[in-house]
Amino acid sequence: MGRPRTPTPLLELRGAYKHDPKRKRARQAEPKAGGPLDGAPTSFSAELVSVWDELCELAPPGVLGKADRWLVEVTCQLMLKFRVIGLLRGSGMSSAELNLLVSCLSRMGMTPSDRSRVGIQTPKETAAGDRDRLADLAAHSRAALRIN
Repeated sequence: MGRPRTPTPLLELRGAYKHDPKRKRARQAEPKAGGPLDGAPTSFSAELVSVWDELCELAPPGVLGKADRWLVEVTCQLMLKFRVIGLLRGSGMSSAELNLLVSCLSRMGMTPSDRSRVGIQTPKETAAGDRDRLADLAAHSRAALRIN
């Protein structure tokens, strides 16, 4: 399995596009999530709506959007099944279903190692004189990397 693609916001913070501007042009057509996730599907039972709300509350801010809706639906179904029947031998979730649940959670940045890889765009602070903390970090990192 190849190395996962570095998120565009992270490349921007590292200054990768200053070194290689073609890289940024190649990613200009990268799709966005299309707005916030909104509420649970109307076809969901009360139990599934509860799992949906819990998952949305636990997800890292700014990660889930409209384009992730179907992935969240699948994850909610699997999580409810896990909570109802668990891993009982013979009648519980299969190992394939459990692996799919973990994979879905991982893709949404919901495991410790995956959260460290998630790059999200944060809104800039609007107060006068305040700077975006990520911009400060990037500027500090670039200054530390300069060779005299």
